[in-house]
Amino acid sequence: MKPQAPDTDDYDVSPSAAGDLAEADLAECIRLVTEGNAVDPKYAKRDLPRALVVAVARKGGQIVGVGTIKPVRREYASGIAVKSGVPFSPDTPELGYVSVHPDHQGKRLSHRLVEALQSISTKTLFATTSSDRMKATLTKAGFVQRGNEWKGRRQGQLSLWMKE
Repeated sequence: MKPQAPDTDDYDVSPSAAGDLAEADLAECIRLVTEGNAVDPKYAKRDLPRALVVAVARKGGQIVGVGTIKPVRREYASGIAVKSGVPFSPDTPELGYVSVHPDHQGKRLSHRLVEALQSISTKTLFATTSSDRMKATLTKAGFVQRGNEWKGRRQGQLSLWMKE
């Protein structure tokens, strides 16, 4: 029996401004992002509502995935440049907070979220991750791993990924 491709037709993935999300939808996005314990909840609560772009994956109206282009954080970007050993502009936006509910993983939603975000932004972007799944998503989206890895505060060895 031939394996079937994941059913992705019944998901809607669309980008929008963070301010266009209803308060309950924003809260659900923050919950999804912090559920995996890769992000400190206080930072997600602070930065997700200020995101330049938010992409949301929905199934039957329920939010099952999220990704953002975070607000520019010059000091943070400068720190990443030092840790990675790769100089880049501190005005570079970061692609991040890509998270898919565990019940909906394996359906290429992280790829679709990153594609939706990139369809809005033509700027150079950076991302950091310790996740092998996210590294695969970033590679397929045209990001390239650069510089040295460093120990993350919450988990694993982080690496810098750039899309120019």
